[in-house]
Amino acid sequence: MKILLLIISFLFVNVTYDLPPTNAKIIEYVKTVIGKKVDGGECWDLANEALIYAHAKWEFPTKFGKPIDYKKEQIIPGDIIQINNVMMESKTETAITKWKMVVHTAILFEVKENGIVMIAEQNVNRVRKVQINEWNLNDVKSGKMQFYRPQP
Repeated sequence: MKILLLIISFLFVNVTYDLPPTNAKIIEYVKTVIGKKVDGGECWDLANEALIYAHAKWEFPTKFGKPIDYKKEQIIPGDIIQINNVMMESKTETAITKWKMVVHTAILFEVKENGIVMIAEQNVNRVRKVQINEWNLNDVKSGKMQFYRPQP
């Protein structure tokens, strides 16, 4: 019985996606630049170069495709995230951590469970290289976090 439960839980935790080709190309690009500085090292440079690589259509400066409401619709790897005045607050047994992102652009790299996502981003804490960081979308307390589905 324990083995059956383990297999069932594995099937539901490890979600696989049949990514749209444009999203798949964006993830393909991100994998090639992890740990590297993309263009000038600004956060939006990563999204810009990934969208160019994927031959995606978007409207300058920050409309990166079809808007997706992450609270109501499924988000998938390769979606672009535009952040404006987002306040996040994370609580553990021993501490409360708060941080604010005034304006930031990132790429959704992996969707885990319960609001946990892995984000590809650069120009974070003055590091101008692409890094993968974990965010908990449940930690968003205010501001606007807009997801976009890149369009071919």
